[in-house]
Amino acid sequence: MANQNQCHFTGRIGKLDIRYTQDKAPIIAFSLAISKSRKDNSGQWIDDTTWINCKAFKQIAEYINNHAQKGTFVRITTAYQENKWTDKSGQQRISPEFLVNAVEILGNRKEKKSQASQDRLNMPTTNPIHQADFEDENIPF
Repeated sequence: MANQNQCHFTGRIGKLDIRYTQDKAPIIAFSLAISKSRKDNSGQWIDDTTWINCKAFKQIAEYINNHAQKGTFVRITTAYQENKWTDKSGQQRISPEFLVNAVEILGNRKEKKSQASQDRLNMPTTNPIHQADFEDENIPF
C-alpha cells in the first residue's frame, strides 16, 4: 500500500538550524514560507504567507546544509507529524511538523559564496534528493 501521509510544498526557506546526534548524524530544522497571492475587495494584490516547521535527517539534511540558505526556493515532499507535550502551566500542546523525504532546490535569492555558486553549477538540482531508507527508530526524539 502506498504511503498516504505525504505532503508537497513549494516555498522559501526561513531560519535554518543544524544539529548532530551523538553518532554525528545531521538533523536540520527549518521553517518554510508558503505564499499565495489574492486580490482584496479594492483590487489590490495581497500576499498571504504561511510558515511551516520542517525537519530533515542524514543525507537530505547534509544536502540542504550544503546547498541551501535563508531565501532558497525549494520543493519538498514531507510526512506530517504532530508533537504533543504539556507546557509549564499543565496545558496540552500540539505543534505540527513536517519530516522531509525529498527536496529539490529551485533557486536561490543570493549566493552564499562565489565558490558555492561554482559547486552548484555542477550539481543537478532538477532531480530531487529522496530519503530512501526512512526509519522511525533512527529519529532521535
